[in-house]
Amino acid sequence: MNPFSNQIEDIFPDTVPLSEARNSALEQLSKTEFPKPEQEVWKYSKIFDLDLESLTPSFKNPADKKTEPSFLDTKESGLVEISDGWLTEQKTSTFSDSSGVYVGSLANMGVDSGHIEKHLSKPKDFFDCLNYSYNPETLLIHVPDGVTLESPIYIKVQSVTAGLVACPRIIVNLGEDSEAKIIEHHLSSSGESLSVPVLDAHVGQNSRLKHRVVQDLGEKTWQVSKQNFRLEKDSYVEIFAAAFGGDYARNEIRCELKGRGSEAYLSAAYFGNKEQTLDFRTFQKHEAPNTTSKLLFKGALDGDSRSIYSGLIKVLPEAVGTKAQQTNRNIKLSENAWAESVPNLEIETNDVVCNHASTVAGIDEEQLFYLESKGIETLVAERLIIAGFFNEVTSKVDDPLLVEEIDSIMTEILENRFKSQGE
Repeated sequence: MNPFSNQIEDIFPDTVPLSEARNSALEQLSKTEFPKPEQEVWKYSKIFDLDLESLTPSFKNPADKKTEPSFLDTKESGLVEISDGWLTEQKTSTFSDSSGVYVGSLANMGVDSGHIEKHLSKPKDFFDCLNYSYNPETLLIHVPDGVTLESPIYIKVQSVTAGLVACPRIIVNLGEDSEAKIIEHHLSSSGESLSVPVLDAHVGQNSRLKHRVVQDLGEKTWQVSKQNFRLEKDSYVEIFAAAFGGDYARNEIRCELKGRGSEAYLSAAYFGNKEQTLDFRTFQKHEAPNTTSKLLFKGALDGDSRSIYSGLIKVLPEAVGTKAQQTNRNIKLSENAWAESVPNLEIETNDVVCNHASTVAGIDEEQLFYLESKGIETLVAERLIIAGFFNEVTSKVDDPLLVEEIDSIMTEILENRFKSQGE
């Protein structure tokens, strides 16, 4: 994608440093090759089907456009809305006190943000450059040292205008001994669009972050999502992703365990339907001693849908005492469904405990026979098995609103599946 305007700093609400960073990303974007499926990081994807020439960046705040309905709409406080990459509404009075918590536009922070920006990731590929170039407004969540947010921050991230490239960006900065929970809901209209959200999270020493995302995009939406987590000494992160929508939806999650004793726990539940492709790429990088990461991703695939999981656990020489796990399980519910699962280890020291595993299989025949032998109809038995398969992941979700939404989506998917089978 070529730069569309040399006056971007006048279109977006940038400060001088943000404008300089944007122009630098634009220059890098013009020199960065569009990804190809022959590249290892894009293997198995259908990136060659993306028609960028038919899309344009979002240059106008769509505040006057009709928004998509979300389970977060009932929230009277603690809610931020991002539409086509723009901050369109904030109900964050819960956090407006003397504690120094800031939830709002990075450009409007009003103080030097250099101490935050030094922890942020740099553009690595085409889609990073695209986001950094055409992100209208960056949402900053800053929690100072010693502050615990008692209530979650809810973020509604939506693509409301067909034909656009939406580039939402969220920065999370937790100081030392702080704590926060963030819940995102990604959704879109029925029109064709591309969403390229980027999350940068820095978790300070002895801090705790819980981050959850529900992706329920429209059938014609493409998404390439990036989540970057940097963990300092004795910090703790829980990451959960649920993916149900989109035409092609890719989620890249990078965890850099930079401080001794840091811990990262990653889990995901996904259900593919029709001709969807759900693509997950993860990177667990252990850079310090006595760090821990555990990953469990589970998916079910129906119709002609596809899933891709490719993950790497990398342990550097100085990261002695590392404990790392990586597990991906898939259930195929139709003959035409397809799953690719590629876990990897790269270990550069001996004093570690690391393992990985993956499976792709149909519904367990022994479980099915057992339930049928108890008088349970086959379709009902299959539904119970699928629900039980996901329970190991979804049971750990601890927000009532989020639990209710995931249960609602899963129930609708399963009801539609078994209704079509019974016809």
